[in-house]
Amino acid sequence: YRIIILIGIFVASIYYFSKDIKEVVFDFNNTTIMEDATFPLVTLVVGEDEINLLHGYSSNLNANKLREAVTPISRDQSFEINIRQMDYDIKKLNYEIRDFYGNELIESSSVSVFDEQEASKIAKIKFREELATGKEYAVKITLISSKSQKMYYYTRIKLYADAHLHDQITFVKDFHNAIKNKNDAKNIRKYLEYNSKADNTTLAYVNIHSDFELITWGSLNPEIITDVVPTIVEVYPDIAHIRLDYYISAELEGNIEYYRVMEFYRIRYSTNRMYLLNYERFMESLFDVNLASVSKSELKLGISSDYELPSLASTDQTKLAFVRNQELWLYHLDKNEIIKVFSFVQEESDYIRDRYNQHDIRILNMDNEGNMDFVVYGYMNRGNYEGKVAIILYHYVRAENRIEEMVYIPLEEPYQTLKENIGRFAYVNSKDVFYLHMNSKIYSYDLITHKLSELANSVYKDQVVVFEDKGIVAWQNNSDPKLAETILIMDMESGEIRMIETLPGYSILLMDKIDSNIIYGFVEKENIITHVDGRVLAPLSVVEIASLDKKVLKRYEESGYYISDIEVKENIVELFRVQKIGQGEKVSYTPVANDYILNQIKELQAITQITTRVTDKALTELYLDLPSSFNMEVKPTEFATINTIIFQDPTVRLSDMEHDMVYYYPYIMGDIAGAYKELADGVNIANDNAGVVVNNKMQLVWERGIKSNSYTLDRFENMDWEVSSSKTMDKCMELLRNDKINRGLYSEFTPLRLTGISLDDALYYIYTDRPVVAMTNREDGVLIYGYNAFNILIINPKSQKVEKMGLQDANDLFQQAGNVFISYLD
Repeated sequence: YRIIILIGIFVASIYYFSKDIKEVVFDFNNTTIMEDATFPLVTLVVGEDEINLLHGYSSNLNANKLREAVTPISRDQSFEINIRQMDYDIKKLNYEIRDFYGNELIESSSVSVFDEQEASKIAKIKFREELATGKEYAVKITLISSKSQKMYYYTRIKLYADAHLHDQITFVKDFHNAIKNKNDAKNIRKYLEYNSKADNTTLAYVNIHSDFELITWGSLNPEIITDVVPTIVEVYPDIAHIRLDYYISAELEGNIEYYRVMEFYRIRYSTNRMYLLNYERFMESLFDVNLASVSKSELKLGISSDYELPSLASTDQTKLAFVRNQELWLYHLDKNEIIKVFSFVQEESDYIRDRYNQHDIRILNMDNEGNMDFVVYGYMNRGNYEGKVAIILYHYVRAENRIEEMVYIPLEEPYQTLKENIGRFAYVNSKDVFYLHMNSKIYSYDLITHKLSELANSVYKDQVVVFEDKGIVAWQNNSDPKLAETILIMDMESGEIRMIETLPGYSILLMDKIDSNIIYGFVEKENIITHVDGRVLAPLSVVEIASLDKKVLKRYEESGYYISDIEVKENIVELFRVQKIGQGEKVSYTPVANDYILNQIKELQAITQITTRVTDKALTELYLDLPSSFNMEVKPTEFATINTIIFQDPTVRLSDMEHDMVYYYPYIMGDIAGAYKELADGVNIANDNAGVVVNNKMQLVWERGIKSNSYTLDRFENMDWEVSSSKTMDKCMELLRNDKINRGLYSEFTPLRLTGISLDDALYYIYTDRPVVAMTNREDGVLIYGYNAFNILIINPKSQKVEKMGLQDANDLFQQAGNVFISYLD
């Protein structure tokens, strides 16, 4: 019996300890070199056009979490999948199509018979289920190799019976080819909108307003070295947003230099001609140590719009770590040696897979020996985790010139949302404890005991301040202003937490930092008000600046004035002041003149700075100017690191990765450009950059430039709109709620706060079949249900009438009331 019991324990132990082992097998050597990229590339073929180059994932994500590309299909609901097999033999393809927002499965099938074309296999797809015109669907494509390995690819699908995709792509290709030759480019002049105020000193960024000479590459004479496959970012019946990503080379002063280029086109089709609404081109040099300027002791960064260089110097200023083009470098100034600490770029780069830029690197610390901790987060281009999305903590050992993987955190979201969710800080202390701010939670993970702890939750990016150089982080105990009673200041080296308590009857709010001090304020709980649109205003009676050991250095308090917000500008704290008006339910706060607090800041002299030089061929180029005490006698010697093979599983899984707050993401040219609590902030950015806005559930919330010149929700024309409340805003909100129910939308009614956007932007919701409530003063509102070029159509509960209002009059009225608009999500 003992033998049977021992066998049972052995089997159970194998089952238990293998549950969380990652899908990677390591050779049991000491070190290794990262394996080259192997995953196939997929493009989609619609009609005559090859579009949307897709990269493979080894994680099975929800398809609606990715919206980098959309594939327009016509009424026959068919397209082709072109598989560039690379190192694999693909035997089968599975696909499924789902509702993009509800994630309900609509259809799934598989293909095992392919057409073959050189090194590619082609699968023909035709959806059987009838799709709705103009609606977004999520498609997941699963490739299965002859060795049963699965790789996943994602796109959106949109059906338009009369789309003009081929004409639009042809226009983009013709424009793209024309700008390479100044004679051919004469034909595109009519599409340009030259503006003398445009910056014509750099090739790093050009647009439709730039000088013709810059748009046609000046004197650079570039050579395109990769395929140029159009990515369809957004598509509508007549408008398409199309992006081109590619690499070029150019000869400068006898050297061949390489660049990443992205072109963005927003075009409108008409039967007579094509209209170019937006054209933008971004250009970024690829960092090359061999281009260093020896005579001036500078590293060449080249053509770029990015003047920020994430970097960290050792305290003795003999070593400099920095990140450029998603590569981590360490420069030993005393030895004139530069080490490529981490990079996905292969020795024989294909530029497409190894330089796929959906990841980033964050330097955490470095000692005087050059040992450092750093985090790589996002899509893993190659190696053991190829196709995974993860956060990986590495330790670099300078003496052995190797990196060692310490923590591997697998994630089920793309880099575009991860970069917004990763939070304000990551930190490794001297006791081998790893701290991470992720999805509004603060975690600690002991690298020795492997214990994961959640230290705090609901700690949003704007409610945490970090002092990286001191290893200090501070946050408030609750994100709700009515419940915030403590500010916690944690020393991440010792784990000690100090607290600043609120006063009786007050809440305490963490506002910002200045120099090595924190800024916070006290608000009387009875002064906190919630506006009709759900916004909370917590006017501070007192603002204090305190040291990290809680010593109050400055205090601002002025009778009759409150602080609604602050902004730190160098050594000045700007206070946005308000005064209270009214009493009881009718209390409000009106802005008055700002005030300021002056703070003495210790000037920290950076050991490096970015300078510029101008040449006839490349125009403005950036250089990294090294310390004046350093003299580069010859070009730096370059080395590369090796990876340490690990014997313990470094996987750490974070639970409950969803946000408990709604965030809004403006998608600009296929990339997310920030995460915002207020929809208006996202809309304003998307509006300025011809983008769209989604929430963190990937629901489409707002789109630029698609509404028609007039639209009316006819159901409001003759409806019985009498409702129970005597208050006009209550009446309007009841009408809004009832409208959603009457449309058969039985999901929970959640008002969508649009406050801060313009009337013109709010009319988008009318065009997408949803009424909008607008406030006309602090108490009253109307419901907008239609518009044309001259008027809006409203239901006015105060006058008990359906009315027309001139657009300009309405715009002025709503602006005076604060542009408070409310609608709802389908």
